Amino acid sequence: TLTSTFGFDKKDIRTGHFADTYTLDGAGNYSLADATNHSDVNWSWENTLAYSFTLGKHNLSLMAGNALYKNVAEEYKGAGHNLISSTMLFYNLGGLQDSQQISSSYVQTTMASFFGRINYDYMGKYLLEVSCRADGSSRFAEGDRWGIFPSVSAGWRISEENFFKPVSDWWSSLKLRASVGSLGNQQVDYYAYLQTITSDNQFSYTFDGEGKAYYAKISNPISSGLTWETVTTYNVGLDMSFLRNRLSMSADYYVRKTTDMLTTSLTLPDVYGASTPKANCADLRTNGWELSVSWNDSFKVANKPFRYGIQATLGDYQRTITKYNNPDKLISDHYVGKKMGEIWGYVTDRFYTEDDFNADGTLKPGIPIPKGAGKVFPGDVLYKNFDDDTETIWSGEGTADNPGDQRIIGNSTPRFHYGITAGISWKGLDLSIFLRGVGKRDYWRTDQIAWPTGGWGSLFKETLDFWTPTNTNAYYPRVYSNDGVNTSYNHWKQSKYLANASYLKLQNITLSYTLPKVWSQRLYFDD
Repeated sequence: TLTSTFGFDKKDIRTGHFADTYTLDGAGNYSLADATNHSDVNWSWENTLAYSFTLGKHNLSLMAGNALYKNVAEEYKGAGHNLISSTMLFYNLGGLQDSQQISSSYVQTTMASFFGRINYDYMGKYLLEVSCRADGSSRFAEGDRWGIFPSVSAGWRISEENFFKPVSDWWSSLKLRASVGSLGNQQVDYYAYLQTITSDNQFSYTFDGEGKAYYAKISNPISSGLTWETVTTYNVGLDMSFLRNRLSMSADYYVRKTTDMLTTSLTLPDVYGASTPKANCADLRTNGWELSVSWNDSFKVANKPFRYGIQATLGDYQRTITKYNNPDKLISDHYVGKKMGEIWGYVTDRFYTEDDFNADGTLKPGIPIPKGAGKVFPGDVLYKNFDDDTETIWSGEGTADNPGDQRIIGNSTPRFHYGITAGISWKGLDLSIFLRGVGKRDYWRTDQIAWPTGGWGSLFKETLDFWTPTNTNAYYPRVYSNDGVNTSYNHWKQSKYLANASYLKLQNITLSYTLPKVWSQRLYFDD
C-alpha cells in the first residue's frame, strides 16, 4: 500500500488602526495610522509504503516512509504619527520627525524525516516491533542537523498460552510488555546557531542636539555544535483483566533519560556582560510509574440494560539532573543530583519573644539573627540554625555542599497525578463525570493574599492574624510601616509559609440523551 499526502495551509492577516488623537511619550496629542501585513505559509508532504504478509503462523508488516515540512512567516509593519491629513489614512503622511516607522521580519524553517517500522507476531502470542527515524531540522547548523532515533518493543500475551487455560474462566487476559525508544527535541530559537545583528536600537540621549541616534547590536554569544536533544524511555508494563473483562488493570514503570538537554550552559559571572547561551550541556533522568484500574458492567432495570463504569488512574514521577557543568553546585542553577522543582529555603522555628532579649535590647547568647539585619524585635521570624555559625542565619556559599542554614523545604513538581472517570447509561440517557487532581505539590507564594502588608496595599481578611503585643500566637509575623525594617527578612523563603498546592478538580460533567431511532428516522437524522 502506497500512501502520499500533501498538505498546504496559507494564512494572511491584514490589520490597520487609526486614532485621530492620542498622547505620544506623555506629551502632546497626535494622530496615528498604522498597518500590518502578516503571511504564514505551511506545507507538508508525507509518503509511506506498507507491505504485510502471513507465512504460516508468522505475521509480518513492513512500513517505510518520509515526510517533509516547511514554514515561511513574513511580516511587514508601517506607522505614521501626526498625519498631515485626517481623511487619507496612510502612515507615510506622518508629519513628525522620525514619525514614519517601518519594520519587517522573515522566518523560514524546514524539517525532513525518514522512518521505518517492522511489526512481527507469532500466533498472536509473541509480539515484536522495531522502528527507527532520522530527523533533520533547519534550526541547527549544517553538520549538526540530523538525529537518529531507534525504538524497539516486545510483548507476550501470556493468556494465550495453554498453561493459562485452567484460570481463564475468571482471569480473562494477561499481557507482559517492554520497550525502549528514543525521540528528538528541537525546541530552540529558529536561528539559535547564528550570530545575529539588530539595527533598530535607539539611544535614549542625543548627539550634538541632532536627535536620538540608532545603533546596531550583536546578539548574545551562541553555542557551537548545537544539535538534537535525545529522550530515551525504558518501559515495562503489565495488562490484566478479570471476570470476563469487567475488571481491568494496567501498570507501567518507566525510566526516561534525556541526554544533550537543551538548556542554559554553565553559570557565568555578571561581569561576563551577556546572557548565558543554550547548549547541549545537561542530562536528566526521570523515574515514574502509572497505574490504572477500571470496572465496567451492566444489569437490567425495567427490562432495559443499565450500564455503568468507573476508571481510576494514578501516576508519579521525579526528575533528577545527572550531568551539568556546575562543579561548585550553586543551588541557583542546575547541579548533579538536583531534583527538578526543589525549593531551597529556611526552616521556620518560631517568633522572637521578649524572653530572647536582654534588658538592653540585645539578643541573649545562642539566639541567632538573619545576616544583614541590624536588629530584630519580638514578633520577627526566628529561623532554625543548622551550621557552625550559631549567631547568624545565612545562605553560606549558596551551594548544595555549603548552603549555610538553607535546606530543601519542598518541591514545586506536581506529584501523584490522579483521575477518576465514571459514567452510567440507561434508556438513551448518558451521564459521565471526570475528576482530576494532584496529590502533592509545594508552592511559594508572594502575592498580596499570602502576606499582610504595611504599605499602601489592600489588607485581606486572610492576612489579619499577624503578630502584635496582644496577639503573640499569631500566624503571621509582625507588620512594619511601609513594609520596612525587618519585613524582607521575615519574608525569606521558609517552611512555615510554603503553600500546599495539591487539588481535586471536577473537570467535566456531561449529560446527554439519544433520541429513539424511530424518532430520529422520522426527522431524517438516521439512515
